[in-house]
Amino acid sequence: MMFDWLALTLFIVACLVIIYHHVGYPLLLRIMSRSHPTPTPYFHRHFTITPLDLMLPRICLVMPAHNEADTISDKIYNLGTLDYPDNKLRIIIVCDGCTDETADIARGAAKARENRHLTIDVVEKPENYGKVAVLNEAISLCDCDVVALSDVSALLSIDSLLVTASQLSEEDTGVVCGSYQFFQSLSAGEQAYWAYQRQIKTSESAIGATLGAHGAFYAFRHKLFERLPPDTINDDFVLPVNIVMKGYKCLYDPRIVAVELEQACNEMDFNRRKRIAAGNIQQAIRCIGLLQPRFGKIAFNFFSGKFLRPMMPVFLFLALLSSAWLSVEHWFFTLAFVGQLTAYVVSILYIVTGSQPVWKPLRVLYYIISGHLAMSIGLLRYAMGLESGQLKKVEPGSETKRSKGSTQGV
Repeated sequence: MMFDWLALTLFIVACLVIIYHHVGYPLLLRIMSRSHPTPTPYFHRHFTITPLDLMLPRICLVMPAHNEADTISDKIYNLGTLDYPDNKLRIIIVCDGCTDETADIARGAAKARENRHLTIDVVEKPENYGKVAVLNEAISLCDCDVVALSDVSALLSIDSLLVTASQLSEEDTGVVCGSYQFFQSLSAGEQAYWAYQRQIKTSESAIGATLGAHGAFYAFRHKLFERLPPDTINDDFVLPVNIVMKGYKCLYDPRIVAVELEQACNEMDFNRRKRIAAGNIQQAIRCIGLLQPRFGKIAFNFFSGKFLRPMMPVFLFLALLSSAWLSVEHWFFTLAFVGQLTAYVVSILYIVTGSQPVWKPLRVLYYIISGHLAMSIGLLRYAMGLESGQLKKVEPGSETKRSKGSTQGV
């Protein structure tokens, strides 16, 4: 009987934590953020030079690139359309051990008539040192007020830098991030997931406690940057959180839109989610200081969202194991066990075959379950030391090639 009560307790606790993380936390956020603050107005410049340009901060946009020949030209032409003073924007493209024509294509696009007003530095690294090493070196050498990071494959809305500058005009704001959307249509599961994530970001920002950003685009005060540990996996979480822990806000502004051009296949998406999962457990361990009561709403958000997320596979396993134990006692637990097991087996079959369910509700359920399966694998890989950031060493004075712009090495 003691073991039955233990199993029942484990089942109830596991289910409550799972429900709280996925449903309870978002609902609490929406309740807490009912009184949305008025969005900070920004200067509508309309591509016209005015005296107000002098008040805008200098922005350095850094983009690490590894074999981005398919999208680098589109990105540069997109940057050429951004409404921001030419003398206040510098763009650094770091080709990190590219084996394709990324650098040459970037230089060609930079010389096009539509983009000649841009100050673009194209830097070539002879080897692939990894994103974190590139960011540490490039950001440390930037001479600007604000650093913006963006993926080569993501196009930015034309007023994104003006909105960023407006948000960072508030002294207590240290990081600004935007909405992540897709150019190509997504599956029902992906659409539901990203709508869910955008709602959480909106609610977190409304209470002034956003955590992390998406690498497609975010910006921060240069003076607040700290070099990242070389084995960092999810740099777009750790970097903003380091700034938040200094007492500054990280804000989400849906007026800033980053549109993803690329869409990964099912296998690539699953592998990507495994790596992100490993990063989630890494950041939960390294940023555990955020759970201190002095961080208030930030501590609440961190625990409910980022800290519990990598723990979900553990609670899901406990729910499965305890329901299996209790299945001999009551038909409810038999149904619970069979239902869970069926969902996992079917999801694994879809992952192996590279397909997805046809019925929309099942596709949403599959996307959620496959995410937790990826999280389980990522958790195990990180625990076994098989997943970490790239640790290649950047040798001092390593040979680089630069197109145009300043002579500073990056």
